[in-house]
Amino acid sequence: MGLAVLCAAASCGTNDEADAALESQPGVSTSVVVPTPTPSGSVASAAPMQKLGAAAYTTNTSPPATTAPAATKPANPAGWGSPVFVDDFNGSLSSRWGKYDTPGGTPPRSGDMVSVSGGMLHLAGGVSSSAGKDVGSGVMYGIAQKYGRFEVRFRAMAGAGYGAVVLLWPQNNDDWPTVGEIDLAEVTSADRSSFGTFLHHGSENHQVGTDTNTDFTKFHTIAVEWLPTRVTYYLDGKKFFNVTPSQIQTGLPTESAMNLALQLDQGCGDYAGCRNSSTPSRVVMDVDWVRIYKAP
Repeated sequence: MGLAVLCAAASCGTNDEADAALESQPGVSTSVVVPTPTPSGSVASAAPMQKLGAAAYTTNTSPPATTAPAATKPANPAGWGSPVFVDDFNGSLSSRWGKYDTPGGTPPRSGDMVSVSGGMLHLAGGVSSSAGKDVGSGVMYGIAQKYGRFEVRFRAMAGAGYGAVVLLWPQNNDDWPTVGEIDLAEVTSADRSSFGTFLHHGSENHQVGTDTNTDFTKFHTIAVEWLPTRVTYYLDGKKFFNVTPSQIQTGLPTESAMNLALQLDQGCGDYAGCRNSSTPSRVVMDVDWVRIYKAP
């Protein structure tokens, strides 16, 4: 697969260290072939759940393209050096990623809904053959990192009942929400016409955020720069939201390293509405590539 790991940072370990980190994450399976039994509950089950209004949605029922359209990779952002991790998903899923396998959790996710083909990672929502129920899916990068720049290029098929999410989650579940959560994008509208961006921190889960109108049925690149003095969000290379310590009551997250997580969550009853007659039998979130940088 197209995986390059340039591990110079102390927070970036060997494959063995990555596997050990994955095994310490409840609800994440290190197997890329057969999902392993995991505790009930989900690594990111406490992620914010945004309610949808009653507006009618137009739904694109066309299946996604087999291969991602060609895109010029952006130059390394000024001041960040070379990435410590790059994944173009050209081959099988790297052991650096752990699949969520919690069909009994909230929201339910199943490892058999994760696949790689055509140079993309596919996270599907629908009825899982192994779980026998409607589920979502997700993966988590196994090496937690404190501070840095995280970039993900992705899109999501339209369809009520699922939300596409890119976020940074604390390496220890029990530390949430005190040590924070950084949500790059929560695409919960059924037509994928907008997304929410949020920063959480503190034992009372203080939040700041913004909503942005963007058609995420098409590929876009979402990025965040997480530093002790700011958390800055970018869409297709342009800054659209910035948070400084004075803008949130408890200040910025500085206590814990975090893991990058990519999720297509089944949302019925929570934040993404329920399936309706226009929802495709299988809704898919496609991830073209991921890049992670160490903080300068």
